Amino acid sequence: MVFWILVAGLVAVVTLAITRPLMRPAPQATDASDADIAVYKDQLKEIAADEARGALGAAEAESARAEIGRRILRVSQDKPKTEKLARPADRNRFVRPVSIATAIALPIASLGLYLVYGAPGMPAQPLSERLAEATVANKTNDLIAKVEERLREHPEDGTGWDVIAPVYYATGRYADAATAYQNAIRLIGESPKRLQGFANARIHMENGIVTDDARKALERILVLAPASTEPRVWLALAKEQDGRLSDAAADYRKLIDEAPAGAPWRKLLEERLANLGKGNGGPSAGNQAATGNAVTAPTATPPAANPEAAAIMAMSPEERQAFITRMVDSLAARLKSDGSDAEGWVKLIRAYQVLGRRDDAVRALTDARANLKGNQVGLAAVENLAQQLGLGS
Repeated sequence: MVFWILVAGLVAVVTLAITRPLMRPAPQATDASDADIAVYKDQLKEIAADEARGALGAAEAESARAEIGRRILRVSQDKPKTEKLARPADRNRFVRPVSIATAIALPIASLGLYLVYGAPGMPAQPLSERLAEATVANKTNDLIAKVEERLREHPEDGTGWDVIAPVYYATGRYADAATAYQNAIRLIGESPKRLQGFANARIHMENGIVTDDARKALERILVLAPASTEPRVWLALAKEQDGRLSDAAADYRKLIDEAPAGAPWRKLLEERLANLGKGNGGPSAGNQAATGNAVTAPTATPPAANPEAAAIMAMSPEERQAFITRMVDSLAARLKSDGSDAEGWVKLIRAYQVLGRRDDAVRALTDARANLKGNQVGLAAVENLAQQLGLGS
């Protein structure tokens, strides 16, 4: 309400500033003949005064009076012509209607333009909040810039590459993330986490396609950590993308058989297996066993950035919504018990925002800040995401 009162006051001030000059009466033209006659009358008075004190003779005074009289007569004959110059009534007869029309049209036009191009429903954002958000963004960018500067000076600092790689990944800089993971692996050695990060970054760069270098990294993970599930899912998807549907189906079945009863991704793999081969007009996974592996790779839209997303798209809208909600709630529960996973907080906040649960996203942001106080890099990734989503300070 206060906003609209301020708007009304502003419109009133602007209207007054525009129409006030129009309401003033036009200045009347100065009559030059009247001014001349006044001057001549003063000269007659001076002649009479000079004659009275003897400074001017009677004949000279009479001659001067006659000359001034002729001038007055000449000016008086020209006076009707000058009267045509001063007609204020004719000049100002349109001023009042124009002023009234302006006073009415200006507020209406201003309000219409604001409703079309403005944002009357947008919540207020005080200057302090905007300054705080700008400060957070600057801190995040400054932190990344400092790490990058150090890496330029010390490119053999494997720990630095290992630190900045997940930050690049969380902020969507997948090419930089892949390079950083690659440098970290080269300098300080392989680990399942670094290899998985590199594979994920490469797959994101190719819009869900499992590339050869990503596949090699995933296979290496299984050498270092044979019990890992995520690389096996990706490798099964890679076989599906290559058209090796029977091999992919066998991998999916094995993953399903080994999955715990309550595993949230079990249903996803079952859906993936059920729909295997349907998207490209090829035989189903069951029929392909009899025909061999000579099936071309799917030419439809590439799968999503992870295998779970592709299976989710095959669900009905209700099943999909329920599944996503369960996954998000499961992630929130895990982070509640162990809040040190910065990447998990980034995923949770983004998921809440996508689902339209803005209040939950804000609460998750607050919890992430509390849990990541000692993790400057993780906290920077969370703050950068908050800035992108407009979640405030």
